Amino acid sequence: MVLVEKAKGIITDVRAYWRVPATGDYVAYKEYLMLSVGWLGMRLATTFGIAFSVNNPFTAMTLHMEHRDLLILGYICTAISYALAPLNAYIIDNLKSRVGKYKVFVRLAVPSGILSLFALFYPYEKMTYVPMIVSLFVIGQIQGYVQGWYNTGVSNLVYVISPNSKERVKIITVASLVHNFAPSITGLLIPMLSDVLAGGDLYNIRTYRLVYPAFIIVGVALSMTSYYGVSERIVEPRSRATGIGLIEALRDVSRNKLFWIKCTDNWNNFMEDSKNVLMQWLFYYGKVGSMTMYGIMDTVSYNSSMWAMLFSPWMIDKMGKKGFKIIKNISQVFITLGLALTYKKSLVMIFIFYFLNRFWETTEVIDRSIESDIRDYQQYISGERIDGSFGVVDTYVGGAIGAVTNLFVPWVYKRNGFDGTDYDVLNVYDSNGVYKENNVLYPLLDKLMWISLAGAIIDVFPWFLYDLSDTDQKSVLRVIRLRSAIEDKNEGMVDDALYCEACEAVIAMKENLGRDKTPGLSGRQGMTEKEYREENRRIKAANEEIDIASFLSNEIAGYSSAFGTALKELCSDIYNEGPSGFFASNIDFEARALALPEGGNKNDKRLRAEAIRMSRAVKRSVKAVGRYYPDGFKEFSACAYEALYDLPDTTAQLRKQKNALIRKANKERRSYGKVMKPYLWAKRNVVLSRAYDDIDAFIADYPQVRQRLDEKIESERAEEARRLEERKAKAQARKRG
Repeated sequence: MVLVEKAKGIITDVRAYWRVPATGDYVAYKEYLMLSVGWLGMRLATTFGIAFSVNNPFTAMTLHMEHRDLLILGYICTAISYALAPLNAYIIDNLKSRVGKYKVFVRLAVPSGILSLFALFYPYEKMTYVPMIVSLFVIGQIQGYVQGWYNTGVSNLVYVISPNSKERVKIITVASLVHNFAPSITGLLIPMLSDVLAGGDLYNIRTYRLVYPAFIIVGVALSMTSYYGVSERIVEPRSRATGIGLIEALRDVSRNKLFWIKCTDNWNNFMEDSKNVLMQWLFYYGKVGSMTMYGIMDTVSYNSSMWAMLFSPWMIDKMGKKGFKIIKNISQVFITLGLALTYKKSLVMIFIFYFLNRFWETTEVIDRSIESDIRDYQQYISGERIDGSFGVVDTYVGGAIGAVTNLFVPWVYKRNGFDGTDYDVLNVYDSNGVYKENNVLYPLLDKLMWISLAGAIIDVFPWFLYDLSDTDQKSVLRVIRLRSAIEDKNEGMVDDALYCEACEAVIAMKENLGRDKTPGLSGRQGMTEKEYREENRRIKAANEEIDIASFLSNEIAGYSSAFGTALKELCSDIYNEGPSGFFASNIDFEARALALPEGGNKNDKRLRAEAIRMSRAVKRSVKAVGRYYPDGFKEFSACAYEALYDLPDTTAQLRKQKNALIRKANKERRSYGKVMKPYLWAKRNVVLSRAYDDIDAFIADYPQVRQRLDEKIESERAEEARRLEERKAKAQARKRG
């Protein structure tokens, strides 16, 4: 009965908030669907790719590349990714587009699909060995690079679709449930079709060419829903002109403890994932059943993760992301142990433990939710929205670790009788169905299972150090909103919604600051179960607001401490010189920065180090101004820049003129940001400190802005309702006609 009521409630909510988000939310349910379908399409369209590893189904199993060559090409690919990583990070962090930070890359769906079809039908099997691997490498690099940007564009939309962490968890859950049908479809169809088309030969290029084109074409079409139906909602100042230097971004990211914790979890996958070949090898080489049976078992067990994803928001709400992650990893230890002890005894036990293992594979929900929070926290501590540089650090450090760990699995294979070239040693039976005494399948699988168990145990420990709670994340977002609104309001280009959110955060702080927390209820005390739960939720939310109020109050009071006052004075001296005057200033800003007090907390120490870097950068600005402004310094206007995007583009000629103006303005913006970085940093601190000193003046316009925003929202909802009624009327007219 309770489940029925919940289901009815969900249906009612979806109908009510299909096109317009609920109060307090940012995303309507229609947008959930658009992202989910687009992600599903991308997963289908990118199912086929060329990679070089000893277990790769296409290059290793189908085209039979030797392990030595797979490793060599794998290292070359790693080196190329090293070289491209800084460029990729710079593009993500600095590309300015009205389309969006990630949506701009979704448009690569079509060229990615064309390259995938070309890569699929290229006649590798008709070539001799060396030309084949050269072709694989060249085609794979081009196809993989474009496909990588396409993948990044669609999958990273979830990080910017909403600034609300709890809402992001819901969106990730829905999107994960939908897009995970992609591997379910391919996991079921490919083994079944290999039985029909290739006599059960899963690793046959004919199977690839008959099945994958449909996935690619349909996937590309579906993925465009994420381009046309999803909006990005990054909270950052529109007025900011500074770019994000790669070295600075890498330095900031490398100091983010939370990022390193998440990385260690990923870098250990080479051990924990050793068990992943078990079921496929048992069916293909051990002949424990048909490939159709394998496809069914694989698909059913794979889809078990759907149920954990459904419960993930509830479990995260109850345990927090850290608690959920720790319990998930501990569960994986016992599941791996059970599989290691029983996989030889029964297909039923293999299915049960694979089902349980994949049930807990809620990576798409919990890991992406944590990743989103880490990026928000990075923006809070560094002051800039950094995304691309996370990938650079992961690529460099993770690649170096991978260069060593990638040797581990082939070493284990070779130590146990499989050198990567003679796959026949894995076959348990010969062509006549006679058992082969010299097969190495089961001894090798035993070793891989114990390695996987060790990896699962190691994965548990780093998460005990993770200390960003959901309350901390909410606090961080409110600070980011307040900072962004203050900067944009100073430039006269603040968005009404952002301004209202910032003001409401300050008002809530004033109401809750100094209040004592209320302990949760220990018993019902005459209440019904529903009333008891609701009251505890209310108490928890009220206590959370008290914690957030304290966090925001510390932010506002930051410039009032001895360190904050000295920092404010230094920034005021730089700012008061003017946008062109600070080049010729006689003040020794570096000495002033070095004389700043040490500060009483980590944030003060970080700001002191930043002040020293920026003060030293003044000298670089003096040198750079002549290079970037040979005809004299010219100030950049953020308002004029934003206005360019509103120019008409109804004709080809107007679009050409508009794009040319935007390209020119982007170049000017980058030059201005590089030259003026220390000045703009000082200005930002001065603007924030002045607003914090008189926070009541900042929120003074709130009543009229709130009214204006409410009227706009109401107008949009009324217009949406009118369109809905119009569509219904047309549908009824078609039925009558």
